[in-house]
Amino acid sequence: MMKKTGVLIFLFVITLNFISYGQEKGRVENPIEQHDLLSKDSTLVIQGNRIWIRDYPKTGEVVFTLNEGEVCRILEKGEEQIIRGNRDFWYKIEHHDQVGWVFGSQTSIRQNTNFKGFEPFLKYFLQTSFYGKRIDSQKKNVKQFIHEDIGFYRFYNPGAACTLYSSYLSHNNKIAPKIDNPKFFSQRTFQDGFCEESPDPDGIYYKKIESLPDYPDLSVNYEMKKIDIPEKYKNGLKVKVNVLVDKWIIKTMYFMIADNKWNLVLVDDCDCSA
Repeated sequence: MMKKTGVLIFLFVITLNFISYGQEKGRVENPIEQHDLLSKDSTLVIQGNRIWIRDYPKTGEVVFTLNEGEVCRILEKGEEQIIRGNRDFWYKIEHHDQVGWVFGSQTSIRQNTNFKGFEPFLKYFLQTSFYGKRIDSQKKNVKQFIHEDIGFYRFYNPGAACTLYSSYLSHNNKIAPKIDNPKFFSQRTFQDGFCEESPDPDGIYYKKIESLPDYPDLSVNYEMKKIDIPEKYKNGLKVKVNVLVDKWIIKTMYFMIADNKWNLVLVDDCDCSA
């Protein structure tokens, strides 16, 4: 009986070693699986022209560039990082015997844009196009955030009525203050700040909304109408942003997802007299 038990134990140990060896071998032969790629595909396609490929992620030296449509083999998935408001991973790739690292947002396997990534995007937008600046829809720093098929709109009331414009006029277009280390409040609302001072702390308030606000059509007896968003983008996730400074709203902006990126769609500059 003891002899039979010993044989069974020996066979059990041999089996475990064989399984362990197979697993180790699998990991060596399949580096893509080893680094936990989100996709079973072993290739990616470059999106954009003259995309920098570095010798290592983040700050590595640019060793070559690739252009739109070029296909690369994925060797490894690296760390996640936020660059220019885009949260994504670095990927080690091979292209015609050249090896380097590319940031995922510049490829066909870029991460899906969602609400989780909105705050990093918003911080980048505010730093590059808002703090200490005037929002100008014709300037490059703002234009990069405007979708060419959706366009840009502004609410403003030169008189008593809040009117819709398709560009940013110079009227009441003040330079925004520079704000050091602002607080961000996700899915939070605040009181007043429009016609009366707000009792809530200053900061950047943002929340998901179902639809963009309507506007009065002055040519049709003030009939309320919706902003004309192309059908294919109408269901994109939308977010309203309020910037509260010294107890007052200084800017209200609306963003939405289209073509897997956040876009500035509307700035509401109507004041309390509208």
